[in-house]
Amino acid sequence: MRAIFLMCFLLFAALVPLSAAPQAGFSKPDQKVARDIVETVYSTWRIGMMRANENAWRSATSKSRQMKVRNLIVSQRGEFPHDFFRNQPEPPSLEKFQYIGTIASGNKQSLAATYVGNVQLGDAKASENAFVLLFVLEDGKWKFDQSRMFNLSRLPKVKERLHKGDLSVLMEQDGFHPYAEAPAVPAACGRPQLIGKVFVDAPGRSIEMKINGISVHAFSDERRADVISGGLRRGKNTISYTITTHEKLAHPAMAIGLFVMPETPGNHPVCVFDHILDASDTAKGGEFTFEISKESIASMNPRFTGTPPQPFHAVPLKKKPAGAK
Repeated sequence: MRAIFLMCFLLFAALVPLSAAPQAGFSKPDQKVARDIVETVYSTWRIGMMRANENAWRSATSKSRQMKVRNLIVSQRGEFPHDFFRNQPEPPSLEKFQYIGTIASGNKQSLAATYVGNVQLGDAKASENAFVLLFVLEDGKWKFDQSRMFNLSRLPKVKERLHKGDLSVLMEQDGFHPYAEAPAVPAACGRPQLIGKVFVDAPGRSIEMKINGISVHAFSDERRADVISGGLRRGKNTISYTITTHEKLAHPAMAIGLFVMPETPGNHPVCVFDHILDASDTAKGGEFTFEISKESIASMNPRFTGTPPQPFHAVPLKKKPAGAK
């Protein structure tokens, strides 16, 4: 169950890219007041996590995030909230970071507070990162939603401006921005028939996706895997998505894949849907219905002797040129 928690924690500490964005719609609140708000709420959230105190955690966590965490755990056959609080790593203390500043959304319903400090992720060497905390106003109270974290070693100019206390950089780069609107609370999913994941590699593109009418995903110029809320189903499944190309970015080959994940030791995942394009193709979305057959599930077993069924191809796979390896 530790893996389940770590996936939940990644919801709070996602690595995100920075890109320039317009300044319109954001403001700089009183920094002392804003800092007091974000550090009080984050501290309550952090203590709730460390003490496995569900009431404290809920009191400081947005409704949207609570439901997303619940769905993530249930979709992997976990028990919420029990499995969420098992063997969790200690969330970062803000005492280890330098406060840079906070900006607010135009409607004053969201805050993004930026800190800078050295962070060690996994087995990698510690490096200086920006740590951005996002908050939303719910029923007159501020709640923590999630965080963003990104390495500053490849952003020397941004790093320099942050250390100088230049708050204008927070307005210019979208990685430091608050939400324009508070995230919607997703519907509660049921326990899955089949545990599923969606894998996306979408350089230079943004993809908005919904699976089986409940699992909502958004990808932007990245490679990432998400757990499918509610999982996949034996028989008919649906997927819909739009693909937007970023004109100023390179957009080479892209791929979308839906996989049934193994629950029996020794079995392997099976791809049941794909959308694969090379750099010369125009990327388009669509709505598709595909089936997961008994044979697809059986083929997850290494002892399967039949012919593995092909996944549903949203676009026909291109044949390799004669003689190509």
